[in-house]
This record gives sequence, C-alpha cells and structure tokens, in this order.
Amino acid sequence: MRFIGFILRLIVLVAIVVWLTDQPGTARIVWHDYAIETSAALLALISIGFAFVLFTLFRIWKFIKDGPRFWRLRQKLRKLQKGQEQLAQGLVAIAAGDGPEAGRLSVSARKLLGTTPATRLLQAQAAQLAGDVRAAREAFLSLAADNDSAVLGYRGLIMTAMRSENWAEAEQYVEKLRRVKPETPWLNLILFELATRRQLWGDAQTALKTAMHANLLEPVRADRHLAALLMANALAAKQDGNLDKVVQLSEQALKLAPNWLPAVLLLAQHQSLTGHVRSAMRLIERNWARNPHPELATLYRGMGKEHNDPLIGYKQVEKLTKENASNTVSQFALAEAAFAADLWGAARRHLLAIASRKDATQGVFRLLAKLERRETGDERATARWLMRVSEALPDPRWLCQSCGGSNATWQPTCPHCGAFNALSWQIPGASRHEGKLSIAQQSGSTLISE
Repeated sequence: MRFIGFILRLIVLVAIVVWLTDQPGTARIVWHDYAIETSAALLALISIGFAFVLFTLFRIWKFIKDGPRFWRLRQKLRKLQKGQEQLAQGLVAIAAGDGPEAGRLSVSARKLLGTTPATRLLQAQAAQLAGDVRAAREAFLSLAADNDSAVLGYRGLIMTAMRSENWAEAEQYVEKLRRVKPETPWLNLILFELATRRQLWGDAQTALKTAMHANLLEPVRADRHLAALLMANALAAKQDGNLDKVVQLSEQALKLAPNWLPAVLLLAQHQSLTGHVRSAMRLIERNWARNPHPELATLYRGMGKEHNDPLIGYKQVEKLTKENASNTVSQFALAEAAFAADLWGAARRHLLAIASRKDATQGVFRLLAKLERRETGDERATARWLMRVSEALPDPRWLCQSCGGSNATWQPTCPHCGAFNALSWQIPGASRHEGKLSIAQQSGSTLISE
C-alpha cells in the first residue's frame, strides 16, 4: 500500500510539473540593483523545492530535539506491555493454583509496572497460594490503605479471616470497609453470613434482602435462605412455647420453599399439637409421595383419636404409603409400625424386602435382629442379622454440606462448623459406596443442598 501511495504521489507531482511547463508567461524579480527574469514554471518549481528543503530541515531539527523523549516513551510503552503480559500470566497461574510461578510473575510484574493495585493483588494472591499468610496480609493491608483499592484490600482481609474462622477479625474489617465504601454490594453477603453465625436472625434477614435487591443471589437460593431464617425464628418461638407462631412461621417458610422437608416436618408437628390434626395429616399425605421421610411416618402414625392403639397406627401408615408402598422408606415405615403392633409376619415381610436391596441401611438389620429375638428367641439368627449391620449403609441423617458433620435433627446452622442452611437428609458416606443409593435418592426425592 505504501508503494502504491508513493507511485500515486509521484504521478501527481509529474503531472503538476508538466502542466506548469506548458503554461506561458514570465516572472521578473527586482532586488536592489539586481533583476532576475525567468519563466513562471521554473519559479514555481524553485519555490516548491525551497519549501521542501525547509520542511526537511525542520523535520531533522524536530527529530534531534524530540527524538530522545519519543525513544524513552517507546521504551516505556514496551515495558508497560511486557508488564501487562506478566500480570496476565500471573493471574493465569493463580487460577491454575501454581503458587511458585505466580510469585515469580508477581515480582516481575511489579518491577515492570511498579507498585500498583493490580500488582499488589497478584502479590497477595500468590502469597496465599504459597501459604505465606503474613506476606498476603501485608499486601492486602497496603491495598486497604489506598482509597482507590480499599475494596480489594478489605475483601482479601475479610476472606482470609473467615477462612481461618477468625470471625471477630472479619467483623472488624467489615466495619472498616463499611466506613470507607458503604455502597459495596457484596458486603451484604458477608454481613449475612456473619449474622447467621451469631444467630442474629433479624440482622441476617436485613442483609439478605439488601443482597437480593442487588441481584447478588439466585432467586431460588435467596428464597430458600429466607425460608431457613423463618425456620430459625420458628424454632426460637418453639423454645418460648409460642406454638401458634411456630405454625405461622412454618407456613411462611413453605410458601417460599414449597415441599421443603424441614418446614413440612415442623409445620405438621405443630399443627397436630395446636389441634389442627386434619391439616397436619393432609400436609404429610401431600408431601409423602414427593419426599417420604421416617419422621413424617412417625408423626402420621400417632395422629388421630386412637393414636395410642398400635394396630390403628399400622393402618394409618398403610393409608399413607398406599401410593408408593414398594418404596424403601415406605416399607421401612410399615415394618416399624407392624413391629410396634406385634404384627411379626408383616414386619418380617417388609424388612426382608428391603434387606435384599443394595440400599438397605443398618437400621433395617437392627430391626430384623430385634424381631428375631422377640418373635422366635433365636439368638443365633439374631446374631446373624447383627453381623449384617457392619456391612450395611449407615442410616440417613442430617448431614452438613460444608463440613460433613451429622446431626439428629435439622438446624438452621451446622452445630459443627456454623454454616447456615447447609444440612440435608442423606446417608453418611453414601457416595463412597459404589452402586449403592441413598434412601432419599431411591425414593426420587431431591436432597436439600442449601
């Protein structure tokens, strides 16, 4: 393209020269005692040539004057470009978990770019990967000291404190960031978690709703967290003996999280306690097909005017499980009810049906051992069933999705690690048993992951 442009300019110049040569006329210049006469075309050419020489001399002078400055600027741009490349590669190393490489690149980027928020952040993250907590803390503190990078610095300090479970330090940094940048959206998520760990349900709800307005959470997840906060308040009302409030809050939780097992259990239990037995029975019946649970069967078995009669209780469970009687949870509920009513044949039939499956849990074989001892008194047969206990899957419990700890009942926060809304009903270690399913999976229900 440059060659074509040069040819075009040359053609134009030749055309102008030829045109001037063909034009008639003379030019006369008088200066003191001197007079110069020439053709107009030659005078024009001389003028153009003189202008070109002046322009060339000007460019040479400009180059001599500004050349070093332009050279330094070009070198600086090259250095900046190389520094940006080192910074980008450092971030890739952070994402890959390569601590030593990230550290090397952070030093190189800092030499090329100087101390900037980006190089400080890379330095801090590289130090975290390398396990150098002190260096990471110093880098985050330097970021926090600069108003422009305060959010980056305090975020790193807050996350570091939370990872080490130093909640008091995390709260201190949160308050400092609120004073510097109170409009930071994600700060409400941190406030929400800290409030739930301290069981300040009102503060947690305020922070959660603010985060929801900022679209920081998916609507389904946010509704589940709101439902869990309502459940936390319901459990507090239960401790105070305010059963009507427990029912009210549980109903609100179910509206936000339909068919959520903890809310169904709490609502059904307290509807029964407050005299709304039919409502409780209908609630359990609606939810049994979707999410059968042993506690639902136990509650249902004890409802009604003649709940003290074990035989009536067995009939109740038969009614509850008629739509999915072959389900593992349904059959175990029937076996427990039959055992309580001294219906040995029915109890044995249901238990043996479960025992032949891969998802049979320890509770099945324990109940078979009890049945053997009470029905036949055969201690050898009892011992054989007890030996099967160690080979079977553990009974399902409320497990924390954060730390793996188990609990007998659902709680808003994990009693082991304090994680909020992290308990789900499942078999401990079920994922380690190849080819074996949890009771909840076998029944087609969805585990609670929030």
